[in-house]
Amino acid sequence: MTKSNEIERKSIRVFFAILPNKQIQKQLMHHSKTLEPICGGRKVKMQHLHLTLLFLGNVETHRIQTLQQIAENIPAKKFAFKLDTISHWRHNHIIYIQAKKFPVELFSLANSLKIALSKGGFAFDNRAYKPHITIFRKAIHHVSTDMINPIQWCVNQWLLVQSKPTHSGVEYIPLSYWRLK
Repeated sequence: MTKSNEIERKSIRVFFAILPNKQIQKQLMHHSKTLEPICGGRKVKMQHLHLTLLFLGNVETHRIQTLQQIAENIPAKKFAFKLDTISHWRHNHIIYIQAKKFPVELFSLANSLKIALSKGGFAFDNRAYKPHITIFRKAIHHVSTDMINPIQWCVNQWLLVQSKPTHSGVEYIPLSYWRLK
């Protein structure tokens, strides 16, 4: 294999997401700290809190620019929602926070991404979209409840993020962002 072929075959792990601002991160962490003695497991680090729009997994580095160009052409509107429910997935021991009702604009953005990336030849997991923010992994005890203090989240941008393994765990690196109109 030539050096140029090796470069083309390198890949990075990426996903599209909405990242909370510092204020919302702190509110999410407050809920995590409150639940930690109840749930056990591994609390998600504050800088890793996010709402995934679409997970792509490994993408060859030479295709990242194409991915960014496709995303640039996706029209999307600003939206807001209220995170008001704590729930769990028993099968994978995850505790997450979600909204009882997410806005149609969120689903439209996620669906537009799927359509555009599929046309662009990108592969991804095409399961039904279930927006949530994971706050615990490997939870020992499961929790499902309404939140006493819901979190209001106004969304005005979305990002392409690299999930990069390091010697001290995974690091999330924003690669590109797009403003919502």
